[in-house]
Amino acid sequence: MGHQYTLSKNERLKSLKAIRNLFEQGQKFKVSPILVYFHVEKSKEIDESSFPIKMGVSVGAKHFKHAVDRNLLKRRMREAYRQQKLPLGAFLKTHQLRMDVFFVYSHATLLPYSAIWQSMETVLEKLLTILEKNLQHD
Repeated sequence: MGHQYTLSKNERLKSLKAIRNLFEQGQKFKVSPILVYFHVEKSKEIDESSFPIKMGVSVGAKHFKHAVDRNLLKRRMREAYRQQKLPLGAFLKTHQLRMDVFFVYSHATLLPYSAIWQSMETVLEKLLTILEKNLQHD
């Protein structure tokens, strides 16, 4: 059962087309320090084993000149997501949906992991709430 907490390559949002699409057509909201872009669609996935969310992270070079700092923040965001993604993933699967999501760190200071973890918790709860609302309107 260890597998479900991993963050494997096929859960990463790599396609430039998909990312561009996400920034142009997706919805967004902010839970400081994280700016969230997301797009949900009906899943065409027949493969039950695949995780229904593809994610990406980014940290602007404007506030963080050093790659080590940017990489640290990206690791913190990915890790906070990895530990807390399962309820959202399960919800999407149940309703045969899939999601692209992109987390942009938009804050001038390097926040500790605990702060990023809490923001991510709020982000994922908010995404769930949005999904639940949308389903009621379908």
